[in-house]
Parts: sequence; structure tokens; C-alpha cells
Amino acid sequence: METNLPGLGVLTQLLDASALRHRVIAQNVANVNTPGYRRQTVSFESDLAKTLASSGTGDAVVKPRVVTDDGPERADGNTVDIDREMNDLGRNALVYQAATQIIASRVASMRSAISGR
Repeated sequence: METNLPGLGVLTQLLDASALRHRVIAQNVANVNTPGYRRQTVSFESDLAKTLASSGTGDAVVKPRVVTDDGPERADGNTVDIDREMNDLGRNALVYQAATQIIASRVASMRSAISGR
């Protein structure tokens, strides 16, 4: 009997990428005043879309990658914009919450089916 919920693998990968993105954003915020610090981002969604398009199945495994962003530089060589980081943090929190709600909903549906409700 198959117990894997459809799309669960992609959702768990999304949660992993969101957790990594949160840590990277926190690191950027912590280094907002560090001269010469280069802003970092997480590359995941575009890689996932390419893999899903080429494989055609929901079983694709994509690892999130931390990349250095070459954005506008301040006089001290730092590339972190605190407003952008706060915006990215809020967006990332929404993605994480949406993914967890979808997973919870699918698990609840499975429980209902098992219990016969």
C-alpha cells in the first residue's frame, strides 16, 4: 500500500529551502554594517521548476544552493539592503506557512480517509 501523499516530496523540499533561506536572510541582517560583506541568497525555485519541467514527475530532488548576490554596493563595499531583507523575510515566512498548511491539510485528509469519516 502506498502511503506517500502526492506532492509531499516537493513540499518538504520547499520547507527545507525556506528554512535555509531564513538562516541566510538572518546572516545578511546580522552583517548589514560589516564593511565588504556580500549579500547572499538561496537559489531553489528556478532550479525546481526546471527539474520538474524536464522530468515531468513530482519525484524530482533539488537541493537549495546559497549564492552570493552581486547587487548595488554601498561606499563601504557592503551589498545588504535592510529593507529588501525584511521584505524577503516576510515573503519567506508566507511561503513556509503556506507549505505547512498544505501538508497539514493533506495529512488531515488522509486521517479522515483512514478513519472513514
